[in-house]
Amino acid sequence: MTTAIVERTITAFLDGDDSIEINNIIHSTAGAARYGYTGPLVGGTTVYSWSIAALIEALGETWLDEGWIEFQLRKPVYPDEVITTRVEPSGGDVSFTMTKHTGDIAVRGAAGLGIADFNPEITNANDRTPQPQPSDRPFISRAVAPLGQDLPAMEIPLSAAEAARYADEKARDSDPLWHGANSRVHPGWIAQRANALLAHTWRYTAIHASSQIQHLAPVHSDQTLLVSGRLASGYERKGHEYADIDLTITAEDGRDLVRMRQPTIYQVAPRTSPL
Repeated sequence: MTTAIVERTITAFLDGDDSIEINNIIHSTAGAARYGYTGPLVGGTTVYSWSIAALIEALGETWLDEGWIEFQLRKPVYPDEVITTRVEPSGGDVSFTMTKHTGDIAVRGAAGLGIADFNPEITNANDRTPQPQPSDRPFISRAVAPLGQDLPAMEIPLSAAEAARYADEKARDSDPLWHGANSRVHPGWIAQRANALLAHTWRYTAIHASSQIQHLAPVHSDQTLLVSGRLASGYERKGHEYADIDLTITAEDGRDLVRMRQPTIYQVAPRTSPL
């Protein structure tokens, strides 16, 4: 692990079509405006993906094998904002921030090697049997959210080409780690599986609030991954409805590769003033 401060800068971009027809309208101009935002919100896992190069330089590739990270998304990120990731030593771990050109901190977090203290708190799904996506997915709300229950598990066949496409197009990370047969899978794609698991059953307008991620073993492409999890506790804050999405990513050979908790606003409260 380096003892130096590591910095990386990127200009934020919209990581999907700016269309009201997309799955999560908060990432479109028109959809975000309905909730009082001045522009489309860049996806939280995409923003996180821009920090990975700096984190690997600071912690080494070992972090991908057995390492942890926790972070909070503090401010929305809009396209064309300049974002600087700064990673610095903090005891035996690192702390990091992602700061907008305005000086506002968009993301703040910490990361390290080994098993995190939060790992035992992440719950497991009782039923890991994969289910097909239903033809009709209802819109999730507090009235119907299955809090404290398993979400239907899903299988994701992930080719090396698809893994590389995520790294190139979403993370804009050209590191050879993410390219080639049996390549490693970018941590941004891994973090995005919480959204994918929720979207497997539900439609939503949601905002990623924070994440706790424990890497247990390397995640490689060219296999079918199993994503299972549950909606753990739910709560209300400032008019928003939150739920903790707990999930596990499992390899074809049955090994658990990643465990994660992602607090998510699954029902967004309208704002009275633009943000």
